Amino acid sequence: MDSKNLWIVSTKSKPLSGCSIELDGSDFYYVECLIPATSFDEANGSIEHLLRDKRMELLEVIKCESYDPNAWKDLVQFPEIENAADYASSKQEPRFALFISSQAMDFEEDDSDEVEWT
Repeated sequence: MDSKNLWIVSTKSKPLSGCSIELDGSDFYYVECLIPATSFDEANGSIEHLLRDKRMELLEVIKCESYDPNAWKDLVQFPEIENAADYASSKQEPRFALFISSQAMDFEEDDSDEVEWT
């Protein structure tokens, strides 16, 4: 059996009818999910199904990378991410950390088209 690493997948997703998260009328949400997986392809390939289970449609994978807590520790949302990472790692099950509405986020797009949180 292959060893699983923890991956964090950042997405832009659209709520569907019957979505259980608290909706504020936003057209889309930024979603962070921690996924135990053996590879990038496994983690990246599973996010669409995981979102569908939450009644959300994947619009875009913004980032999929091996989880490094040091890369996230300066964010205000780090406690939620850290809690999801601890759960996903100990249970070896995916865990959503954040659902942030587009209306709640201020962002700028730089020349590389990456979202920069402000």
